[in-house]
Amino acid sequence: MASGSRTRLLIGILSACIVLAVTLAVAAKLFVSRFDAIENAQTLRKSEQLVQAVDADLSQLAISARDYGQWDQMYQYIRHPTQDFVDVNFTPYSLAGMEVDMVGILNAHGELVFSAELLERQRRLRYPAPPDLLRLFLHLRDEPHDWRDRVPVERIVDSPRGPIAFSMVEINRSDKSDPTGAFLLFVRYFDPDEIMRIAQTSQLPATMTRIGGAAPERAELPADVRRWIATADAPMIFATNVDDEHAMSYALLRDMHGQPVGLLSAPSKRDIGTLGRRTTFMLIGAIALVLVACAGSLTWLVLRLRQSWRLQVEAERRHRQTLDHVGEHDSLTELPNRAHLRKRLPQLLQAAAEAGRPLTLLYVDLDHFKHINESLCHRIGDQLIKIVAQRVQAATRPADIVIRSGGDEFVVVAPMLDSMLEIRTLASRLLTTLREPIPLPDATVSMTASIGVAVYPHDGIDAEALLKHADIALYRAKELGRDNFQLFDAKMNTELSEHVAIEQALRRAIGSEQIYLEFQPLVDLQSGRLTSFEALARWRHPELGVVSPGRFIPVAEKSGLIVPLGEQILRMVIEQLAEWQRASVPLAPVAVNVAPLQFERADFPARCHELASQHGLDPKWLSFEVTESAWLQNSTRSVAMIDTLRQAGSKVYLDDFGTGFSNLSYLKHLPIDAVKIDQAFVRNISVDPSDAAIVRGVLAMAKQLGIDTIAEGIETAEQLDCLREMGCHRGQGYYFSKPVPANQCRALLEQMGEMRRFTETVKARALECVAKQVQAPAA
Repeated sequence: MASGSRTRLLIGILSACIVLAVTLAVAAKLFVSRFDAIENAQTLRKSEQLVQAVDADLSQLAISARDYGQWDQMYQYIRHPTQDFVDVNFTPYSLAGMEVDMVGILNAHGELVFSAELLERQRRLRYPAPPDLLRLFLHLRDEPHDWRDRVPVERIVDSPRGPIAFSMVEINRSDKSDPTGAFLLFVRYFDPDEIMRIAQTSQLPATMTRIGGAAPERAELPADVRRWIATADAPMIFATNVDDEHAMSYALLRDMHGQPVGLLSAPSKRDIGTLGRRTTFMLIGAIALVLVACAGSLTWLVLRLRQSWRLQVEAERRHRQTLDHVGEHDSLTELPNRAHLRKRLPQLLQAAAEAGRPLTLLYVDLDHFKHINESLCHRIGDQLIKIVAQRVQAATRPADIVIRSGGDEFVVVAPMLDSMLEIRTLASRLLTTLREPIPLPDATVSMTASIGVAVYPHDGIDAEALLKHADIALYRAKELGRDNFQLFDAKMNTELSEHVAIEQALRRAIGSEQIYLEFQPLVDLQSGRLTSFEALARWRHPELGVVSPGRFIPVAEKSGLIVPLGEQILRMVIEQLAEWQRASVPLAPVAVNVAPLQFERADFPARCHELASQHGLDPKWLSFEVTESAWLQNSTRSVAMIDTLRQAGSKVYLDDFGTGFSNLSYLKHLPIDAVKIDQAFVRNISVDPSDAAIVRGVLAMAKQLGIDTIAEGIETAEQLDCLREMGCHRGQGYYFSKPVPANQCRALLEQMGEMRRFTETVKARALECVAKQVQAPAA
C-alpha cells in the first residue's frame, strides 16, 4: 500500500514536472520569437537609415545644382560663355567641396557648351567629361520628362561605371524670372568615397553591389535577396539573418525608370536575438533543475556532482584568466599590450555605438627615445619606460585604458570625451606630464612626446580605421616639430592650404583699401523712422573679387587677425562719422561688431574712446554688438568693460540672441541696452508657431528687464507685421534696405533730415543724390 502510494506520488510529481517543462518551453519559444521580431524591426530600421542617407545625399546634390543653375552669373554665362567663368567657378576645389564628380552645361539647342570630370586622386579636372557618360545624359534629356521644371530634378541612372546620381536644372536668373532652355548637369559617382559618405551619414558600415543589367555581382547575392530584387514592385528595403549571430540590412537604388541598379548593404550583430537565445537556455536550465529536484533519490548525488563541476570550472577559469593576463599584458609595465588592444577596442567601439557616445584614441610616441636609450644602457631605458607608463596612467582618468603597444609607443583609449575641449585637455595634460624631467641615479632625463588623436565615429567606425587615422595624426604631429598633438582630419592638407592662402591674403589686405564698409539701416518698427546703422566689414580682393564675410571672418578669428581687422573697422567707422559731422550731415548711431578676441583685451574701451577723441567724435554715436560667447569667457571682466563703454555714452547690444547659451539667468545681470533676435527665428515667424513663440518669449523677457529689442533679417511685410504686433522695438533687413555704401548712407541721413519716416520715397531720393554725386565729377 505504502509502495503504491509512493508510486502514485512519484507519477504525480513526474507528470507535474512534464507539464511545467512543456509550459516553460512554450513560453521560452514565444519569448525568443518576440526578441526576433524586435531584432528584425531594428535591422529594417537600419535599412531605412541607408535609404535616408541616399535621399539626403541626392537632396544635397540637387541643392548644389539649383544654387549654380538658378544664378545670375550662370545666366550671363549661358548668354555669353567665357572661359574666365568656368575657370573661377568650376575648380577642383569647388567641385570637391560640393562632392560633384562631373559637370556639364547644355545650351538651349542641346549642344554641349562645357563639361569636365573631377579626377579626385589627382586633384585636377579632365576636359571634356567622358564621352560615354555625356551620351548617356544627352539620351536622358531627350526622354519624355519636363526637365524645364524650375525645381532641380535628381535621379539615379545605371552606367558602365555603375550607378551614378545626377541632378539637372534649367539655367535661370536667381529670381527664376527668365528660363533659358539651357541646362546645368551635376553628376556624382557611387564610388568608394561616396559609399563612405553614405556610411558616415547613416552611421552604418555600408557597402554597395552593382545589380543593374547583367552585372555579375547580382548572381553572387544570397538567394532570398535575389528573389526580393526580382519581385515586381519590391519594397525599397529588405533585411535577412545571415546566421544566428549576424544580420544584413539592404536598400535598393532604383534608376529613373524604377529598375534596380544598385544594392546598399550593412552588416550588424544579432545582439537582441542572442539575448533571447541565452534567456531560453536559462529557462531550459531551470527546467532541468526542477526535474533534477523532483528526483529525490538522486538529490544528494546531483549536489555532489554539481559541486565537483563548479570546482572544476572555477579552477579552469582561474587558469584561463592567468593565461589571458600573461598573453594580453606587457611584462615590463604590467599594462595591457597590443593583443589586448586588438581584442578590446572593437568591444569598446560597439559599446560606444550603442550608447551613442564618442570614443577617443590617442597614439602617444616618445620623441627621440631611441637616441636616449642608446646613450644610456638598456636597463636605464627599461626604467624610463616604467616611469613613463606610470605618468601616462596618472594623467588619464579611471575610465581610460592605457596600453603599451610596443617599444616607446603607448595608446590611450578614452571613452565619453564629449567635447573637443575635453579631448584637447587630456592631450595637453599628457604632453605636460611627459615633459617633466625624470630623475635617475646618475642623471636627469628630459623628454617629450608626440600625440595623434582620432575620434569615433567622426574619424572611423572600426578599430582598424581608428588606429590608422590616429597614426596619421601622430605623423602629422611629428612633422610639425614634435612635442605637440594633432587631431586627425581627412582633408587636412587641402583645408590647411586654403586656410593659409586666405589668411595670407587677409593679412596683406588689412590696413589697405581692400577692406571697406557697408551700412545697413535699423528702423523703428512702430514709427517707421530710421534710428541707426550697423557697420559691416567687406573685402574686395584684386583677384578673388568680393570675398564673403562667411569665408574670411572665421579665418580672421582663428588666426588672431580679427583684432587688427576689428581695429581697422572701428577706425573707419569713426573716421566716416567724423567726416559726416564736419559736413553737417545729420548723424545716427552706428553699431560695430566686436569679436571675442577683441573683447578679451582689457584696453578695448580705452582704445575706442581714444580713437573717438582723436577725431572729435562723441562716443554716443558709437554702438557695440557683442556675442554671447565673448561675454561668457569672462563674465566679471565683460560686465566691467560694458559699464565703461556705456558710461562714455555708447550703447551695447547682445548680438545673435537665442543661438548660443541665451538664458535669463545671466541676461538679467548683463548691463546691455538691447538684444538682437537672430534672423533664424525671424525667417519663419509668420508661418511657424514655434519660432513665433520663441520670439514672443524673448520680447516678453526683454520687456520685463527694460531692454530694447532688435529683430534681424526682416525680409517681408508679413514678418514686419508679426514683429510690430508682438511689440518688437526695432528691426533691420532687406525689407527696409540691403547694406549700402557710405555715400548712399550719407544720402539717406540727409534725406532723413527732411523726411522723418524711412520710406521708399526717402530711399529713392537718396539714390538720386548718389547718382548726381557720381555724375558731377564726370561733368
